[in-house]
Amino acid sequence: MEKLFWMLYNSHNEKEISTIIDTNPIFQNPKNWKPYGNNKGNFGTFESQQNHPVPALIEKITNSIDAILIKECKLKGIDPKSPEAPNSMTRAVELFYNVPDGEIGELTEKQRRELAENIQILAVGDKKEPSIIIYDSGEGQNPSNFENSFLSLHRNNKTNIHFVQGKYNMGSTGAVVFCGENKYQLIGSKKCNLLESENTKFGFTLVRRHPLTESEEKEYGKSTWYEFFSPNNEIPSFEINELDLGLYNRNFIFGSIIKLYSYQLPKGSRSDITLDLWRDLNQYMFHLPLPISVYEKRNYSGKTPSKTVLGNRTRINIDSREKIETTISINISKEAGLGEIPIEIIIFKSNVDHGEFIKNKSLIFTQNGQVHGYEGQSFISQDLGFSLLKKYMLIHVDCTNIPTSIRQDLFMSNRTHLKQSPKTDKLKRVIISALRNLSELKRINSDRRNSLIHDSESDKELIETLLAKLPVDKDIINLLKKDGSLNFLKKQGERIIHGNDKKENQKKLNRFPSIFNINLKENGEGKLYKTLPINEQGKIDIETDVNNDYLFRPSEKGKFEIEVLQKRNLTDTPVKTKSNTNPNFPTDILTINREGPINGTIRLIIQPNEKAKVGDEVEIKATLSSPGQNFECLFFVKVDKEISRPKENQKKSTETFPNLPTPKKAFQKSNDEKELTWDHSELNWNGHDIVKVIPNKDGNELTVDSIIINMDSFALINFISKNKITTEKDIKFTKDKYFLSIYLHSLFLFSIIQKMKKDDDKLEPIEIDEFISNMIKPYASFLMYENHHITKYAYNEDF
Repeated sequence: MEKLFWMLYNSHNEKEISTIIDTNPIFQNPKNWKPYGNNKGNFGTFESQQNHPVPALIEKITNSIDAILIKECKLKGIDPKSPEAPNSMTRAVELFYNVPDGEIGELTEKQRRELAENIQILAVGDKKEPSIIIYDSGEGQNPSNFENSFLSLHRNNKTNIHFVQGKYNMGSTGAVVFCGENKYQLIGSKKCNLLESENTKFGFTLVRRHPLTESEEKEYGKSTWYEFFSPNNEIPSFEINELDLGLYNRNFIFGSIIKLYSYQLPKGSRSDITLDLWRDLNQYMFHLPLPISVYEKRNYSGKTPSKTVLGNRTRINIDSREKIETTISINISKEAGLGEIPIEIIIFKSNVDHGEFIKNKSLIFTQNGQVHGYEGQSFISQDLGFSLLKKYMLIHVDCTNIPTSIRQDLFMSNRTHLKQSPKTDKLKRVIISALRNLSELKRINSDRRNSLIHDSESDKELIETLLAKLPVDKDIINLLKKDGSLNFLKKQGERIIHGNDKKENQKKLNRFPSIFNINLKENGEGKLYKTLPINEQGKIDIETDVNNDYLFRPSEKGKFEIEVLQKRNLTDTPVKTKSNTNPNFPTDILTINREGPINGTIRLIIQPNEKAKVGDEVEIKATLSSPGQNFECLFFVKVDKEISRPKENQKKSTETFPNLPTPKKAFQKSNDEKELTWDHSELNWNGHDIVKVIPNKDGNELTVDSIIINMDSFALINFISKNKITTEKDIKFTKDKYFLSIYLHSLFLFSIIQKMKKDDDKLEPIEIDEFISNMIKPYASFLMYENHHITKYAYNEDF
């Protein structure tokens, strides 16, 4: 059996495996194969898992992390299912590896690298069609237990173990469907000898999709099943002390080894796995409990063969802090009806490639650090309205502490998608409401906008002068109005401090706090008091001087907690409440969400809920931890009677052009600092680019804030050259006409697509600004051709 294992393990791809099967009689006997999970109806379970090879691979890695933590738990003499076992992955890493707060960012680089060797991902074989090996030094399995572990389905193997990720007993199946045409997967394992009184054998098996015979085609119809090699109804095995499996820096002694033959990695991830696949793994495993190592064994000369995967959260805080503009933390309280939800917001600098950390995952939902669902850039630009942050903003929603009953209604069992459900809609609404009004996000988005369109009065005057010469058409005016059928006009919003104003007002922030002052006035009794109408929310600001990332950074992070000391109704007897040490769970009559710290301020958003009554009073203690001391402040919140909301004044319609989006010209190069050039970090243009539409969120409507037009585009320069337009007057006329045409076409295209999206759900994923930019690239040449030649020749008008 040992020789048979080496034949399989040393095969580079599925073609070589097929040759071994076709030339060895032991594989030809159908009695030597058993249905996976002892169920010939397993096809649906395999095929309904992840729809992408990278998340499917993540499930294998997750199983390896689970196996290592379970081994360490047993080595400490703790039953993984007992109350004495850790209740979370973070706590398990802290207990088993002495890692402060379970954060691998607290370890040295050498410690992380050594720890990462316990889980390895290796690429072998062909460059175009690599085979992937996953190794872990976990607990391993005896050959006799393969069918109850690796080869089982829908068993409750880990349900009662709180510090592992795997719960559904299907993680071994998702990756198999991406193994070439025949779905070959080799599984090998040996039980950790420290957990066994006697030395156990190394067992192995080969998994494949059963090739149907002609008679089976008729009997079983459309679907086959997955099966594993089990000669004489046993898992093949042999004695070992250790095996040289080509691992990085070690031999195999115990644990597990999985080989996925001809694994169908997506284009862009098949090359050196220390590059693109390494980035993919960091993104999907955002907050890794344990580091892992990727090892490139194919011939990519000049590259580092091994690289450590830490997860982007740790990676950002350790190696890439210079790429971050700011970080913001907020907290959605339990009383919002979804459980406690910490949210981390990371804004990257404008020169950072979004593919490095974000790619297509701008909003990520994680459980135990693994991404379980995500939204793309359109969430940032369309739902939040921060169009200039869509490539640079990463929102991490930590769903680990959401109650199981709620979480099951949010995520699919394949851990790659959010369900389309009322709870999912509610979660997104809560996130949008919390983020859309964050003043810091508004300021950064405004700063980046102003860096693009500052000093554009001359461009605006040109558009207004040209439009002023056009006759007023009532139908066109109605299209341009805010209440017309096409909604795109911007709103004159609040003034946002930016640029030098912000720098002048920003205080010096420190790694640890030394200030914790609540911004409330004392009442006649000397109490710090906040009175809230029962139908309104209120804000309480607490001044501090700690860095923005203090509450979620992986190293030396702090804690902010809310504790209810007493609640009463002013007509009732005060009732002492049980101390509540969970942050942001103050009482059943108030919802308190936290924003920050943001530039020296922690803001509490307080809202009386449906259980609140007029006269309710709550005494609250807020605590911010700091090394050597804790900062505390006490305050009272009183619920007052309802107040009437003012009615909005209706604006009278006019028959003049409304306030149009700001126009701006961009040039390839310029000696004038006020002019916009291609190399601006928000543009990164070349001659093929024509226009950039900058959207803005106005309430629930997506509007146009400004339009930037490339005045040195190839389309314009080539048109002038081909048509031999040489006089200064004619060149100016052509450029002005191009500027106006691109501006108006972009404006109306935005409006039309916006209306179409409302009428057709299939168009919802379209990002209008990107769509217009891409569409007008080929359209601009025709537009100038039509403007020039049809006007000149078809209507016999002089140019």
